[in-house]
Amino acid sequence: MPDKKIHENQVFQLFQHLLDDFPKGKVVQTESPDFLIRLNRRKVIGVELTELHGQTFYDNQGHFEKPELLFYHLEETIQAKEEKMYLYQKVKPVELWLLIHLRSFQNQLNFHYRNKLDNCFFNSSFDRIYLLEEKKRQLHEIS
Repeated sequence: MPDKKIHENQVFQLFQHLLDDFPKGKVVQTESPDFLIRLNRRKVIGVELTELHGQTFYDNQGHFEKPELLFYHLEETIQAKEEKMYLYQKVKPVELWLLIHLRSFQNQLNFHYRNKLDNCFFNSSFDRIYLLEEKKRQLHEIS
């Protein structure tokens, strides 16, 4: 398994662990979307996994340096995945989720950003959008 797929699998396992209401079902790693959660023979949830755009804003320890740019980069990341929605729909999922991951923010997200994150809405066809901070093992549902 290539390194990218191994990392995607690790990110998805962390997501599974952190999401309290993760659905029961068989998880299958695919390509578009990256994961399918087979609820039964006819119902699947598709989960597309992507890294937050704006990776040039990481410092040498892998921390996101400019949290004030977070919303801009989230919008950019979501829109890039929206353009591929037709691919994800081919599996006829009952829901489509987008999991955006990043290594971590340089500092803990302060209350101001966390509150904005909890209350922001992104125009998207995805049923749920999550932001996962890998190193801090924190999951935020953002839409």
